[in-house]
Order: sequence, then C-alpha cells, then structure tokens
Amino acid sequence: MSTEKIEIDSDVIDAVSKSVQEALKADMPKAASADEIADAIIAKTEKVEKKAIHSDEKPVVKTSAMESLSKEQRFAKGLVAFKNNDSVGIAEYNSYVDKAWSEVNKANYQNVTTAADGAALVPDPEFVAEVERLTQDYGVAARLADVRVTDRDSVTLLAGTNEISFTRTGEATAQNAQKLTYSATTVALDKYIATLVFTSEVIEDAAINLWNDAATEIARARAKLFDQLVFTDATYGLLYAPDAGEAFKTLSVGSAITDFSADDAMDSRYLVVGSVRRAGRYFMHPTVWNMLRQTKEATTGGYLFGGVGGSVTPMIDGVAVELVDILPEKGEITANEPFAVFGDLSRVKLHVKRLLETKIFDSGVVKDAGGSDINLITQDAWAMRATLRCVPQTRFPGAFVIIGTGVVS
Repeated sequence: MSTEKIEIDSDVIDAVSKSVQEALKADMPKAASADEIADAIIAKTEKVEKKAIHSDEKPVVKTSAMESLSKEQRFAKGLVAFKNNDSVGIAEYNSYVDKAWSEVNKANYQNVTTAADGAALVPDPEFVAEVERLTQDYGVAARLADVRVTDRDSVTLLAGTNEISFTRTGEATAQNAQKLTYSATTVALDKYIATLVFTSEVIEDAAINLWNDAATEIARARAKLFDQLVFTDATYGLLYAPDAGEAFKTLSVGSAITDFSADDAMDSRYLVVGSVRRAGRYFMHPTVWNMLRQTKEATTGGYLFGGVGGSVTPMIDGVAVELVDILPEKGEITANEPFAVFGDLSRVKLHVKRLLETKIFDSGVVKDAGGSDINLITQDAWAMRATLRCVPQTRFPGAFVIIGTGVVS
C-alpha cells in the first residue's frame, strides 16, 4: 500500500467548490415570494368556498335498478314481485312509481297512487302514455276530435245561436247594433271501467309481453269507447243528433242501403259551409265503403274508384273516407236508419278527466264477458282495472251531415 502524499493546488480546490455550488443551486427549488404565497392562499380559499363549481370533474349520477330497465322489463318485474309477495321488490317498484307520478302531478295531472298496504299495484306513467299513444292509432275520434283534458266532473259549453251580418248604409246613417247570443249546455262526465283478467301462468311465461298485450287491449277498448260516444251513442252520437233539431243537416239516399251512390256522398258535402267542406271527411263502416268501392262506370264497366287489383286509398271526389268499425255494417242497415256522416270532427269536443287510472289486483271477484264470477284468489288470476271519465260535446251541429236511408230524423 502506497503512502505517497499528493498535494492539490488551492486554485483547483476553489474551482471544484465553485462548480459544485452552481450545480446545487440549479437543483434546489426557487423560494416563493410573499406575493406568490398570498395569491396561492386566496385561490385555495375561493375554491373551497365555491365548492370547486368550475372543476372539470363530472358528478356521478346514481340511478336505481328500476330506472335502468326498459318500461316492459320494469312492468314485468313489478308484477312478478307482487305475485311472489316480494316485499323488497314491491317496495323498489313502488318507490320508482311514486317518484315518476310525482313528476306527472307537478303538471297538474292527478292520478291514483299506490295503496299504502300494497293491496294493488299501480303501473308507472309510461304505461298510461303507451295507452294514450295506441288509442290514437286504433280510434278515429281520438285522432280527429278535439280532445280536452279537464280536472272537473262537469263541463259547460257555449254555442252560438245566431250570426251577425253587414248592412248597406249611407253616409252618417245610423244602423242598429247586432248582438251575439249563446246557449249554455252543461254536462257531467260519465265514468267508464274496463277490467282485463289474466292468469298467473301468463305472468310467469310472458311477463314482458304482458306489457304490450295489456296496453294494446286497453287502448283498443278506450278508442272504441270514444268512437261510440262520438258516433253511435244514444245521447251524444252524431248518427242520432238530428233529433236535436234543424241545426244538423241530413241526406236520404233512398229506401235501402243499396241505393247509396257516389253522387249521394258528393251531395252531402255541399250541404255544409265552405270552411267545413274544406276540412271535412266521410265516416262510414268498411263494408259500406267496400260496396261503394265496387261501383262500376257506365261506359267502360271499370271500377269508379281505382282499377282492379290496385291499392285504393278510400276517397270520394278527393275527400278522405275514414273507416269506422262501430258504425252500422252494410248488412245491418234497414229502412229509415242513419249509417254515415260527413263533417269536420274537430268541431266535436271530447272532454276527458285527467289521465287514465289503472290498478292491478290479485284478490276479489270480477265478472267475465259472459257475466260469470271470477274469484281472483281461488282461480289464481289477476285483474287490471282501467277507469276514465269523459263526455263528448258537439259545438257546431251545422258542421255535420247525417246520411241515411228513408227518413233520416
């Protein structure tokens, strides 16, 4: 081992020391000034007080299991929970429905709520909305009449009983004033109930399809009721409206339905004023239209309405024909019987109270279509009850022509 001593010049030591100090200064963080420290404290305080509302982080929205399901799956899950007496599932479904209906109620559309003891199940608003949509698809009156939603049990309608006119006059010549007069008619909304019965096996085998089946059947029944009230009801129906007086126009086609021709249909159109004529339509049963559709031309022997084998949109002289299933069929029309209507259906006000009310029950006794009792407990069945209140009113009777055989009155 060598013990030789090496001497280093002081200039070298100074140079190394200076180089090390410069390297250390570059690596050390710069000390913040007093102003920079104050600014940082203020920024931190503002962020805390404002709860970082400008933060880029997106809030996490929590959704329940029911909200994440489709309307069909949600309906099925609620039914199965109700059937199995699953208190947790029922509570989850009811919680979602209560929240959903609370949003509807804010818009002043009151509806029933779930029974506190769980004795009945109330479908969510989407079920009622689906019934509303399908009602317009299946019915004519629901689609063309003026449907008004009300929260009252009765409605009053004002109808004008006279009209004003211009009178020729000279300079500085006084004329008598004319006054409009009105008749007020108040009617109560009638209550209607439809009950749909289905077995537990249906729920187990096709619970999701039950949504579509139930919504479709209730919508069809609702659409049929609206058509019956507007066209054939003994009190409000347009076919029997001529009994009310001369305000309604009438047209007789002859003694039998086979006398009905395109000429008769066109004649009826020109019995109303121009505004109604432009917006009006023909309303008749499909079998009546089919009879008219087969009318042959006198010269060529071809069909008057379209060629053989071709698709024909029901129209007479360019005016749409609406096919209404509840109007009298061709084979049922006798002498002195109204069977068709021409007019503007928007002149009919169809007052409906709130939304459709629906409930599902698993206990009680209901009657089937034949009038026999069905015990929901002993026969392991379920029942969906739909309730509505409605009434039609015809504000402008002169906007309609009633077409019939023989004497139409």
